[in-house]
Amino acid sequence: MKILVTYPLSPEIVESGLGHDVIYRPEIINGPEETLRQALVEHRPLALLVNGNCPGPQTLAGWRERAGRPVELVRCQKTQGSKTGIAVSDIPPGIRTHRVPGQIRHLPSDLRALALAERGLAAESAARRLTPLGISADGSGSLRGSTVTLVGAGIVNLMTAVELVERGAELEILDARPDPRTAPSWQRLGATHGGGNARMFCFTEADNYNEKGHLVYAKMHQVFRQTVSRGGWLAVDAERLQGPEQAWIDRFHALPRWRAEIFTEDIHRFTIASYPLWQRLQRDAPQLFEDVGYAPGILRLYAEREKAEAAEVLHGRLGSLIRSLDRDELVRLHPACRDAVEDGQIARGLEVRGFTLNIHDFVVRLLAHLEARGARLLWNRPVRRLERSADGLISGLRTDDGVVRSEHYVLSPGVYGGSLLEGTRSADKIQGILGLWLAFPNLEPRLRHSIKLHREGHVGEDSNVTLGRDEAGRPSLFLGSGYGYLGSRDLDMASPEIQRLFEALEETARRYFPAAYARALEDGTLAGTHRACVRPFTCTGLGVLEALGTEAGGRLVVAAGHNTGGFAQAPAVAEAVGATLEGKSHPMQALYDPERGILPDSLMD
Repeated sequence: MKILVTYPLSPEIVESGLGHDVIYRPEIINGPEETLRQALVEHRPLALLVNGNCPGPQTLAGWRERAGRPVELVRCQKTQGSKTGIAVSDIPPGIRTHRVPGQIRHLPSDLRALALAERGLAAESAARRLTPLGISADGSGSLRGSTVTLVGAGIVNLMTAVELVERGAELEILDARPDPRTAPSWQRLGATHGGGNARMFCFTEADNYNEKGHLVYAKMHQVFRQTVSRGGWLAVDAERLQGPEQAWIDRFHALPRWRAEIFTEDIHRFTIASYPLWQRLQRDAPQLFEDVGYAPGILRLYAEREKAEAAEVLHGRLGSLIRSLDRDELVRLHPACRDAVEDGQIARGLEVRGFTLNIHDFVVRLLAHLEARGARLLWNRPVRRLERSADGLISGLRTDDGVVRSEHYVLSPGVYGGSLLEGTRSADKIQGILGLWLAFPNLEPRLRHSIKLHREGHVGEDSNVTLGRDEAGRPSLFLGSGYGYLGSRDLDMASPEIQRLFEALEETARRYFPAAYARALEDGTLAGTHRACVRPFTCTGLGVLEALGTEAGGRLVVAAGHNTGGFAQAPAVAEAVGATLEGKSHPMQALYDPERGILPDSLMD
């Protein structure tokens, strides 16, 4: 889906790369309209960006007719006194028109114009796929009495199950792993149940690590070209990468900066939308949040002042900033940070909206909540593949015990659901990136707010420190950090690259909580708290939401690949899945389309 730009864009956008699907013809702005007509015939774009000048009706009508589908016209008013062209009312049907008057919010007009074109094309493409499935803006279906089978019992699908139960569906949940309530080894469990007993919600928890040129994440253009030991994210031998893994990495690095910035906005949109949904759940089902270590408020700490200043601007714009704290204020309000401040490890802090909780305890309450409402949970039940009818509709789920059939299905298989997603557009879009955990005591003066810590240029430069309790009920801190690309490979805790990440994690604990770290070393408990989880990442930073039709007249939804934001965005994902199953439009259907921003193999460098 090509975008034709007919005027000069800002140098920083052009120099960072536009991508294969943007046709950049800035000379057209000064040429006759015939030059534009020829470009429309030659390039056959589905979106056209003009600088105030609206082409004539014949040019527009010819463009729309050749496209054979609705197209996007974006009029960016960059130049004072530019010609207005024809009136919007005279624009032929089938051409959606947008106007960008200049600076809008924090984005320059060029980036906003590209965003309008890209999102418009994504919405139109989604509508073409969803309409045959009976999904539309005026959809009025209901799930009451419908059967829904969910695959995967991670936090995203469990929160989706809560939403679907409220909509009246009858649920069955299949998971390949053991019931976490039976206390199996953590290495037999998935990311939700097997990682550290901690999760955080803040407005940027589901961040886009693909945003090149980000003021906080400055080196994302090279992280998959280097091993962990050399400051990158590769935790596997680069020479042994398989085809889908190498393609995923290539696409990560090929995503243009302008598109990544737009995707970041969309990711933040769904995370922010989740906040009132989390608050509603707390109000409607307060028992879910009892004795699960719920702690309101997040303290963000930065080792570099310029990174703190950039983050302050971002959180102020997102509406999450409560206040900014200099070093003296940090020590006064958060005395647990005194040692790190006096050692020069902290330059500045921010208090922001959000909360943390102990995820394992929370999940136990979620499971009981679902079972009390009639949901059937089946553990140790891997789903091998999708069964299809002769006309390609989903007819069931193939398990070792036979075929499971339902009216609707929801798939959230995590990293290792490759065979299950074969034949869908989500196939090969999700790869594994590990995160590491350890725990140590929360000594006096105790930390009272969970922490988000950023250290530029360090292995595992982002860390979460979450309040909680150990198995004996003593106040503890769960430190989570580290990014290591595994692709589709299993976790190997003895890997040298993973050991390097654990060393970096312990260094963070030692620098920022020296007394607690020393205590954990002294009593021999630190090593026993080492854990890891493998998160489902996409190369675009976006989550995945895909809909397919079922033989029973329902729908199958793939809802996966939420990077570091599965917990944070879970309520918004649940809402989008519920709407999709009921045949109603939802913005996530277009914005989290699994192929959005991904070029076909034929266009890869």
